[in-house]
Amino acid sequence: MIAVDGLVRRRGGRTVVDGVSFTVAAGEMVGLIGHNGAGKTSLIDCIAGLARPDAGQVRVAGQVPGGAAARAATGVLVQQPGLPARLTVAETLALFAALHGTAVDGALATALGLDGLAGTRVDRLSGGQRQRLALALAVQHAPPVLVLDEPGTALDAVMRRDLAALLAARRAAGAAILLATHDLAEAAADCDRLLLLAGGRLVAQGRPADLAADLIGMGA
Repeated sequence: MIAVDGLVRRRGGRTVVDGVSFTVAAGEMVGLIGHNGAGKTSLIDCIAGLARPDAGQVRVAGQVPGGAAARAATGVLVQQPGLPARLTVAETLALFAALHGTAVDGALATALGLDGLAGTRVDRLSGGQRQRLALALAVQHAPPVLVLDEPGTALDAVMRRDLAALLAARRAAGAAILLATHDLAEAAADCDRLLLLAGGRLVAQGRPADLAADLIGMGA
């Protein structure tokens, strides 16, 4: 569902993603691990269609990122999601559902603790509440591909547990999930495979049990 082949991304004359190749299959959750500055966000931006690669190619559900078909097939969470500040939570959920031609997923809103915030304006939400809303917007149209950059940011321990359960359910339903994080414990517990990115290069990949010792040794 996600296919990355020889991806190169340059910023300010510097190569931040350097010849990266990997795939994520339907029903698989893959963790993208690395220090801050390793190239995770630049790679995510190319997969999500927010940036164009300088070389190589990306396909999402067989489509080029950024096009209408790829957008419909992909749920994206970026580190600083642009949310409509003056709308309420309920209005924001309804707007994004309408854009995707679906209904608001009430069960998802409940699972993410958004029920009590329905009438609250987005600009009055805390950081954790904004993150929960952004997660709902990425997931509620049930896309076959999820691309999530640090989804646990600003979430407390209980909500991180609920997030893990939500992603496990989406994986069981056949979604392909790419999860970028610097939290090795989170990725090792939840993901089928790990990809280690360092200096913009994919330096190791494999099952969590096979890579955990190497990742800990590198401080990822």
